[in-house]
This record gives sequence, C-alpha cells and structure tokens, in this order.
Amino acid sequence: MAAYTVKILDQEEIGHIYQTYMRKDFPSDELKPLSHITRSMDGGYGFSLGIYGGEELVGYAVFILCKETRCALLDYFAILRGKRGGGLGHQAFSLFVSYFAENLPEVDGLYIESERISAAADEKQRLTRERRIAFYLSCGCEMTALRSVLFGVDYSVLYKSVGEREQKASLTALDTLYQKMFKPEHYDRFVSLSVMEES
Repeated sequence: MAAYTVKILDQEEIGHIYQTYMRKDFPSDELKPLSHITRSMDGGYGFSLGIYGGEELVGYAVFILCKETRCALLDYFAILRGKRGGGLGHQAFSLFVSYFAENLPEVDGLYIESERISAAADEKQRLTRERRIAFYLSCGCEMTALRSVLFGVDYSVLYKSVGEREQKASLTALDTLYQKMFKPEHYDRFVSLSVMEES
C-alpha cells in the first residue's frame, strides 16, 4: 500500500485546486466562491490540506475551525478522479484525524455535512448519497440528529471525535461554527440548523 502524506496548502495552491478540480468535483449549488475559502484563511479559522503520494497531489480537503467550541467542519473533501476506488479515501480521512491530533489538540470533534438521503430527487441521487454517508460511517463517524439547510441544500450532519476528551456533537457548537463561517446577513437568510427526531 502506497504511503501518503498531508500538507497544509497556501492560498495560491488552493486557488489552483479550486479552479482545476473543485469546480468539477462539487455541484455548483454546494460550492462556495473561492473568496469565501480565502477569507476564512485570512481570518485564521480556515485551512486546507493536500493529500500527496510523493510529490503528486491525489486529494484535498478544506476545513473550518471554531476554537471557541473546540470543533471543526470538513467543508470539502475529494480524491482526484482516476485515484478513487482503491481505499485512498479511507487513508486520507485517517490522515486528517492524525493531523488534528498532532497539530490541533484544541479540537475535540469534526463535523461532516452530507446531503440528506430523504431529500434526494431521484434513485440515482439517493444511491450516491447513501454511498457517501456509508463511507463516513465506515471511517468511524457517527450520524447525529442534526440537520442543516445551507443556501437551499439539505444536509445530514455526521460527527467524528478527534480529541482525547470524547466530546459529543452539539447543536450549539455547530451553530457557533456556522456563525463564524457566514456573514451575518447570509447566516440569517440562508442557514437553518435543527435537531431531528430521526436522523
């Protein structure tokens, strides 16, 4: 099995990845403007990691930090096309968890948004969403009862404990993170967070 490493990306590198890969890897209604990502980096609460096999980029992830509530959000994560299907996604997720443990011990948990299965428009979309959630569950994440609707996209929320304190998912913590992510006028109009009786 190949050895992979992660490294933190600067704005020029994530800009190149955004234009070259992210615009193809994510639906337009899920992809925030590049300026949103760079603004979070300028603000000190966003960062991106590249996954490398030697010198070759094979995947990437974008994170948002909320040190006030000791949590982070996996905002975007993708393995490059042509590199998928060989277990690299699981290796990459494990590397992310290790990165947090070694470099961000103040973070206790990682939130992951994944499009809600029940909101799928058709069978193909439903199967895609089921596979995506199954992937995160197989990485040790747990499904929470939290539901977020961001700019019209309906998400289930998963959670992975990454710290030693075994913190649990919290609506308050995720809400604080969203308030950090979005401008107040956008938060008020386009962000909804709730607890579902059934996730």
